[in-house]
Amino acid sequence: MIETDTAGIVKRWSLGAEELFGYSARDAVGRKVDFIVPEHLREAHWAGFHRAMDEPVIKDLAADLPVLCADGAIRPFPGRLLVLSDGLGTALGAIAIYASEGTTGVHPFG
Repeated sequence: MIETDTAGIVKRWSLGAEELFGYSARDAVGRKVDFIVPEHLREAHWAGFHRAMDEPVIKDLAADLPVLCADGAIRPFPGRLLVLSDGLGTALGAIAIYASEGTTGVHPFG
């Protein structure tokens, strides 16, 4: 599980995220989350992230997402992206929950 604020700064990095991606919480917390986004997808990532923060209408999205792991490999992980909001239309941040196995069947980046 990864939690970010509305600027995409990692606030929480679970032990599961450490095990899946290879980055320690110490190395992840306080950084922009794009260090796990493959470089060729960063522009699309930030466009979608900022859109979700500006208009938090997508509250839950499941997809197989490519992640740039600490060893330099890009691996797909099934995950769920959830926008955290105050219930009145203001985003507070986001949570991403990933699994080590399986697939969602949704591949937003091809």
